Amino acid sequence: MGKKVVLDTNVFVSALGWKGASREIFQNCIRGNLELFISAGIFDEIKRVLNYPKFKFNQDEIGEFLDQILEVGNFVETKVSVGIIQDDPSDNKFLECAATVNADYVISRDPHILKIKAFEGIKLISPEDFIKAGYV
Repeated sequence: MGKKVVLDTNVFVSALGWKGASREIFQNCIRGNLELFISAGIFDEIKRVLNYPKFKFNQDEIGEFLDQILEVGNFVETKVSVGIIQDDPSDNKFLECAATVNADYVISRDPHILKIKAFEGIKLISPEDFIKAGYV
């Protein structure tokens, strides 16, 4: 098994909508090179955000992508509660999921998350830096 990762919603949106580092990371999760972990709270946010009109994803695309996430992701019930991210407390769910499974990385483009850099030994990193560093 590969490194344990938790992906932020913005990484999932980019993986579906654009080519680049986020898609490459998600493809590596599908191939089993990375082990993807997800909580119900994260999945609910992904479902909500993919339906935002500005993204213009059709329902078939969204449905297939959500099915892929369900197939590939290891669902966990978070056992940890944190309040580290004050600027956007809803982002704490990514740290909570990562801490529950002792993940290696939280991959995100969110400045609230990235400015922390590390949490309980878990690296917080952008998709581009993750790829550049050769973690897959």
